[in-house]
Amino acid sequence: MPLFSRLTPAVLSLALLSGTAVASANATAVAGNHPADRTAWLCKPGMADNPCNQDLTGNPQRPGSGGSFTMRYPSGQTVTLDAERSPSGRKEAFAGPKKPSVDCFYAYPTVDMLGANASRASEEQLMAVMLAQAARFSGTCRMFVPIYRQAAFTEILSLDKSAALTRGQADIDSAWRDYWNHDNIAPHTHRHRAVVILGHSQGATALTAMMRREIDPKPAVRRHLVSAILLGGDVTTESFRNLPACTRTSRREPVPTGCVVAYSSYAQRPGPKDMFGHTTSPKNHVLCVNPAALINGTPPTRRQPLDAYMPTQRTLNGNLLSPKGSMGTVLTGFKVPDSAVGYVHHPSSLKGECQLRKSAHGASSWLQVSGDTSAFTEPNAKSPLSGLHVIDFNVAQGNLTRLVHAQSTAWLARHH
Repeated sequence: MPLFSRLTPAVLSLALLSGTAVASANATAVAGNHPADRTAWLCKPGMADNPCNQDLTGNPQRPGSGGSFTMRYPSGQTVTLDAERSPSGRKEAFAGPKKPSVDCFYAYPTVDMLGANASRASEEQLMAVMLAQAARFSGTCRMFVPIYRQAAFTEILSLDKSAALTRGQADIDSAWRDYWNHDNIAPHTHRHRAVVILGHSQGATALTAMMRREIDPKPAVRRHLVSAILLGGDVTTESFRNLPACTRTSRREPVPTGCVVAYSSYAQRPGPKDMFGHTTSPKNHVLCVNPAALINGTPPTRRQPLDAYMPTQRTLNGNLLSPKGSMGTVLTGFKVPDSAVGYVHHPSSLKGECQLRKSAHGASSWLQVSGDTSAFTEPNAKSPLSGLHVIDFNVAQGNLTRLVHAQSTAWLARHH
């Protein structure tokens, strides 16, 4: 019997978990484990045949058919970033990058099942999750995506996972230093550019640890942070000393920058055994920043429409026999639509609000998602991961991309 079919949902949930508490406890200030010029990049502007299709300025490296903007798998399959609106089926064109003035530095979640990524090779599954979560930020950003030797499924199941987590952390730290010292500097002004940090699950955990050393305590670096979007990584009120959670409770207030957006999404209230959103102290809780409320200038606890984008079979490199492609195990319990474009847009299916519950035993904080989730979840199937963790980015992707654009515009206006 195959390994995955013998695993219970609880065990699989643990295995795919980012390992936030463990990573936070074991991540130490380690030196880079390879020279800067040997950083392995999945996507980097100007890289020869860049899968994210951006030249050094961030403009399209290769023209798309009919003017569309496409990205590409290592195998050669192209994916358009256009969307199809549900339920009308009307096509929505994606506005491709035009010399973007800010950068995005993205770390993907746990996707490595068997340790195959230990060599930091560019793999189909890495491109699949990048396309699902971060590709549409390229309308605002130059995309930098390092490949890191993350703790794999089998390693997280092992008794001693700290070495695997520290190995991946070292790669993220080294890639950031390489990026900051060489690629973040504008060639004409010789000044550092603004940057957005993007990460999910294990990637969010690694970025949080990196930011505590490389950004949070350094004012000269911190001033270039547009925002950090760290989802499903249990970022808490005590994770940073100088980087606050993004807040905006009125449209009259300016769009905040230099702050953190974090949440774990659930369709039902999380139980005590669910993996995300919990702390053991009522004095410290997991952050919940509702991106829709932030854009609209309302408190995060006020229910707001979420703008969901789900990746299609084409985006995930799937087919009739394996519609979810190499992400099949991770996406257990979730639907993947079949479409000629990259995403299906659900503009009015969901609403979200932040909720916080405290007791003497700790605190739970999460983004409560309500509405019609039947478009995202398979009938009679339960995701092995807690809540909507796998689609944390997707349930509010339209809100998040608009937020990054608004924050980038605000940062540039204040600093130029």
